[in-house]
Amino acid sequence: MMIPLSDTIRREVETTVRTKLSESRIVDVYATAEEIRRRHAAENVVIEHIAASVAQLATQCGCAVEF
Repeated sequence: MMIPLSDTIRREVETTVRTKLSESRIVDVYATAEEIRRRHAAENVVIEHIAASVAQLATQCGCAVEF
């Protein structure tokens, strides 16, 4: 079950994943999720929810993911 993320975090996930894809075709899911979580610490979202969103978007874009 996917926990809904705020629009702000969802946009941040998309922007960050696309930036990572321009650097490499492999996305480190938890490092990327932690980076996003720190930027939005006030929203108090657990890293696993952000990581699930990062992994989903990265795989939809056709890149490899690492955990």
